[in-house]
Amino acid sequence: MHSRKISLLVIVLFVTSMTVSGCKKKDEAGRYYSRDKGYSIKIPDSWDIKKAYLGTDIVAVSPPDGPLDDFHENFNVMVQPLNESLTVDQFYQKSIPGFKSVTQEFREHTHGYIELDGEKARWDIISHKMGPLTIKVLGYITIRNTSGYVITFSASEAKFSEYEEMFKNIADTFRFE
Repeated sequence: MHSRKISLLVIVLFVTSMTVSGCKKKDEAGRYYSRDKGYSIKIPDSWDIKKAYLGTDIVAVSPPDGPLDDFHENFNVMVQPLNESLTVDQFYQKSIPGFKSVTQEFREHTHGYIELDGEKARWDIISHKMGPLTIKVLGYITIRNTSGYVITFSASEAKFSEYEEMFKNIADTFRFE
């Protein structure tokens, strides 16, 4: 009788472990996962990915629109550990001086708030000069636990309106992992 209980317990544990391991989320095609940084985001199929590039966790770059394409639309994700409790506005105010210092003719246009995967996020549209081009940027800032997440989407000012909806749709795929 005792061995029968042990056998039944072993079977229950085995079935339970198979069920639990079978419930693990599978990676979704077209989604970039950075589990060590705690997020995932969808990447358009034809875009190139560069990991850990110039202080970012990831940069995704659009293919050229043609031989005269002078700027490749792109987005990047940066994750920063936070040593203090901040609101998204406080995190923005701490982050923006560094961005201003490496750009020319920085301008803030508009901002608002949304949720990214259940967390409050601030979005901003800003612009700056990069050589002869004016670059327009849609940026998102959010905080989860002790990490600050910055997602920036960039296009030339001339093409920004063509890409703005796509940028918003990509941002909407951002998930905490």
